[in-house]
Amino acid sequence: MPATTLFIGVVSHRGSRYAQSQGEHGIAARLATAIPDSTVHVNTDDLLVTTDVELSPDVIRKSLTDELVLERAWARYLGIPRTTRWWMGHGLRWARRAMRGVLRPDDAGMRRLLNIELSHLDLMRRGLASDAPWILILEDDAHCHDVTDLAAGLIGLTATASTGFVNLSESFPLSELRIEGLLTPSSITWRGSVPRRVLSAERPVTNTVCAILYSRTFVSTLLDAWNELPLTPVVPIDWKFNRILMDLDSTKGGLPPTCLFVEPAPIIQMSMQPTGILPG
Repeated sequence: MPATTLFIGVVSHRGSRYAQSQGEHGIAARLATAIPDSTVHVNTDDLLVTTDVELSPDVIRKSLTDELVLERAWARYLGIPRTTRWWMGHGLRWARRAMRGVLRPDDAGMRRLLNIELSHLDLMRRGLASDAPWILILEDDAHCHDVTDLAAGLIGLTATASTGFVNLSESFPLSELRIEGLLTPSSITWRGSVPRRVLSAERPVTNTVCAILYSRTFVSTLLDAWNELPLTPVVPIDWKFNRILMDLDSTKGGLPPTCLFVEPAPIIQMSMQPTGILPG
């Protein structure tokens, strides 16, 4: 058995309004206390300064377009009917993109997106270097009402699940993501104290990357695929991950292995709540 059974990485930055996640009262530190042989690394570095990426106006405009192209490809991948209503919403986003292209491009927003992506990748590499068989990556706005339940559930998942990755957060309702038809009950039981279902996805899909438990094998596959992609054009990491999932599923025999969802999710993405305030 490896010395570390679970690597927990936290994506954050200096000055974050969720700075509590970086310390002893954060979800990662509390999980590490509850789960034997786990280790935590909090990433607050500005990793973009280590690259030679130049965010020119042309790169930013191409990035805005690329996200919308990915959105359309993802709809095809999920089998979402592109109704008149869907095309109207998609067209509205294209109109907004055109307006943003006319206005002065926002390089600060693109820098933030790149730093988030680089932080995730750095933590995945650290997870592999730790020899842990499981790697949990949390963004700093991940919040859990019951860490004891989450720890017990994670211990159960890592003991019984043979999977690529497990979606643990609710950022968007499953109905809004349009993936409910791809999910079926699995044979895996959530071992925490709160009643939850573990659902298996027909094909690899995500909610967001706010809180995902990865198997070591899949992280290795994921990084190999990620390293083949340039850093620009810049798209949110969720869309970058979606692009890789589509490529893996279509070109490499249905990889990655089983993708799971825990429902209701044990983790809430605070930044997706109104004004960042948790419900209940």
